[in-house]
Amino acid sequence: MPPSLPRFASRLHPAAGRHAAWRKAQSGFKLLELSVTLTIMAVLASVGMSNWTGLTEKEAVKGHTNALLGAMRFARSEAIKKNAPVVICPRNPSAGSTSCNIAPGPGWEAGWLIFTEQSNPPNYVYDSSTDTLLKEEGKLTGSGGININNGFANDRIVFRSSGVLLQGAWNIKFLPASRNETRGLKICASIAGRTRVIGAADSC
Repeated sequence: MPPSLPRFASRLHPAAGRHAAWRKAQSGFKLLELSVTLTIMAVLASVGMSNWTGLTEKEAVKGHTNALLGAMRFARSEAIKKNAPVVICPRNPSAGSTSCNIAPGPGWEAGWLIFTEQSNPPNYVYDSSTDTLLKEEGKLTGSGGININNGFANDRIVFRSSGVLLQGAWNIKFLPASRNETRGLKICASIAGRTRVIGAADSC
């Protein structure tokens, strides 16, 4: 009669049992490490996205601010050169419009027009039959509002033929799409037309 085979299944070597327990513990550690890693990655992604949004909004506001500063320099130069008032007015937000916005509410985010005022008496509203259009700016993307504070009846920037501002000192605030003032800017202008840029929440 052939000898019986050893019963390996019921007589595991002690080292084999320890190895199985070690492998089980390692598997548990790997799952824990993976969970922690995924959590950290999610936090970092959230922080990174927030920083990226802040950066893009600041760049958009900076671009809008520089565009208006450039328009002001051009308008002042043209007023002196042509010896006539030059106006920058917010564009009518209606699609395809080449006219000044005269309704309350919308700000400068729809763009603006630059023209030589030739109406008599002057009304500082663009009229294609009398005034000369010098430049125009289209809609500004990524804006949360561009609003002027000048104590003037109309939202206009008017340079006299001498290059001095008609309405005196004023400021205009630029906000990002999120309307977060910490990412916004403000242009402060003196009556002489000198400008400086500060934070949106700061005072001129």
